[in-house]
Amino acid sequence: MTAIKVAESLGRMFYLVSPKATTFATVAEVPPYVSDATIWFIFFVLAELLYYVFKDSGNGLKRHAGKWSQGKYRMNDMIGSLGAGSVQQMSRFFLGSLQMVTYNYIWNNYRIGSIAFDTFKLSTWIGCFLATDCAYYWFHRAAHEVNIFWAGHSVHHSSEYYNVTTALRQSLVQTYTSFIFNLPLALVFSPAQFAVHTQLNLLYQFWIHTEIVPRLGWLEYIINTPSAHRLHHGRNPYCIDKNYGGTLIIWDRMFGTYADERVYPDVVATKEEEEPVAYGLVHPINTFDPVEIQLGHFKHIWNMLLITPGFANKFKVVFYGPGWHPGTPRTGLLSEIPDIDLKNPPEKYDPILPSKFNYYICAHFTIVLVVGSALLAEGYKILPLWQTQSISIAFLISLITLAKIMDAKPYGLKAELFRTLSVFFLAEFIARSGYWEQTYWERRGTLLVADTFFVSSLFLGWNIYKLGSSWATVAPVPTPVSEKLKAN
Repeated sequence: MTAIKVAESLGRMFYLVSPKATTFATVAEVPPYVSDATIWFIFFVLAELLYYVFKDSGNGLKRHAGKWSQGKYRMNDMIGSLGAGSVQQMSRFFLGSLQMVTYNYIWNNYRIGSIAFDTFKLSTWIGCFLATDCAYYWFHRAAHEVNIFWAGHSVHHSSEYYNVTTALRQSLVQTYTSFIFNLPLALVFSPAQFAVHTQLNLLYQFWIHTEIVPRLGWLEYIINTPSAHRLHHGRNPYCIDKNYGGTLIIWDRMFGTYADERVYPDVVATKEEEEPVAYGLVHPINTFDPVEIQLGHFKHIWNMLLITPGFANKFKVVFYGPGWHPGTPRTGLLSEIPDIDLKNPPEKYDPILPSKFNYYICAHFTIVLVVGSALLAEGYKILPLWQTQSISIAFLISLITLAKIMDAKPYGLKAELFRTLSVFFLAEFIARSGYWEQTYWERRGTLLVADTFFVSSLFLGWNIYKLGSSWATVAPVPTPVSEKLKAN
């Protein structure tokens, strides 16, 4: 029985499910498939890491040094991706679920009774699957071709790496724009049906974020594959605005937005035509700060509004493509996308830190991740809302200060010292003041937290005293796009 449940759980990662077993009468009955998949997220991350450890003597895990085969995983990027995903998940403790509220309202008041079904019927299940995936295609396309939507979606594309952790780099803003494209489904498909398919659609897109899986033959004509999605994440000119599909790739083939990778012999005839994919944004953000990752493009839009003359042009800054500026077509010009030098792959943002700080970041991010996972799994169900929100804010602050170290900011160690001392004093107060009633073991655990952060404070204080602000190598940061346009 356990083996069957494991198989069913794994099958959901690939949309391999029983239609009857995934049909429910009410939303309350729909299992939290995404939350339940956490164990598979961890499994696939570890499996991919092990693959790179043993492949080519770990060449793929080396710092990127001008070779396409290197730089497949870096700790700082992985933390940036996991942190962005966690922030997106925790946003619901502050903003709620706008999507299901509006979807329920339309279903309850405006559904088309003659064709709407809320009980099991295979044709309805398949219909909801196709409709959900088609709605995702059009949302995804809009997220690339409308600048204000791109401001949210660009978070997912901000990593210069392509591995399964990239799938977890999600936007907190995107949730509150994408729901618009799903509302027409509420005229026909019940909230429970939609809740199932929107989760399965999201889970399916996790495993395609990998460079390990090659092209999949005839399946490339039907489903979204790692090959198709690798191209979608590319910043090469031939990759821009292609392959928007979620589970199926048929929508791209139908609407003219499909393209093939240029690295496999069944696609490219000659070696000279091969063009590996360079991942990330056309203009990299060069930071691991979760606030900058989530909101950086909104800042860019604001800067563009300030320097773009005329009301009509300002409107276009917001609602035309992210590459638009006066004198160009709606989605901008592909000729303005920088070409990729295939002999000299673009350098990736990766500030050089002394090993001891990498170990420190790894240890403290593990603490942050454990606390965040516990909160998202069960903690929020038993804690008062204000405590859940307080922990979420502390989680965000922790990600920010660790990011300042990873970004090699001169004040990075000082910012982290402030955080560790704050946690130390708070834990000491909780454990010794008697303000909160605690069991013996809860008190011992709180004191252990205080001791851990006190030792961390000593470590940081000593290094600040010895090294000052020149404690790491700062990677060069290119001029922002808005500054380049202003100069022109």
